[in-house]
Amino acid sequence: MKKTLLFIAILFFTVGTTNAQSRRNKKKADTETAKWNYDIECIGEAKAGVYTLKVFSILRDESIARVQASKNAVHAVIFQGINAQGTKCTQKPALARSPNLETEFEEFFNVFFESKGKKDLNNFSKYVNVIDGVTDRIKVSKKEYRIGTLVTVNVALLRKTLENENIIKSLDSGF
Repeated sequence: MKKTLLFIAILFFTVGTTNAQSRRNKKKADTETAKWNYDIECIGEAKAGVYTLKVFSILRDESIARVQASKNAVHAVIFQGINAQGTKCTQKPALARSPNLETEFEEFFNVFFESKGKKDLNNFSKYVNVIDGVTDRIKVSKKEYRIGTLVTVNVALLRKTLENENIIKSLDSGF
């Protein structure tokens, strides 16, 4: 009986610790997001509306690289656009035509880029898939790493959602 109670107590402690660590990692990812410190390299366009990108995130904690790369890729598609590299990709303009869009809809984008998971339909993670976790890892300073991650972004679905939320204008609305 004592062994069973001890086992159950240890099990609850282990589950609680794991859950707390997961929440800490999500909070770290949300904190790192505010910096938007990344580079994007276009690898290809798989089909119309889906980009394959290599995201280089500058991070202090390697454990949040996958989540941060996903956020950075979606952020780049919405606000920066994708530069052309060689013959693999053509120049892709940002979905946001206004440079002030991020501040205009700050509340929406704060919620949009929170680390909640794919269950939230308006969450960034619905539009991006990590193909290959950490592909490149370079130490850039004593505490920071430049971590490369391969992702795909469903730009067509992202555009449709932003249009439905009246964040961006639809392509057929004209000027």
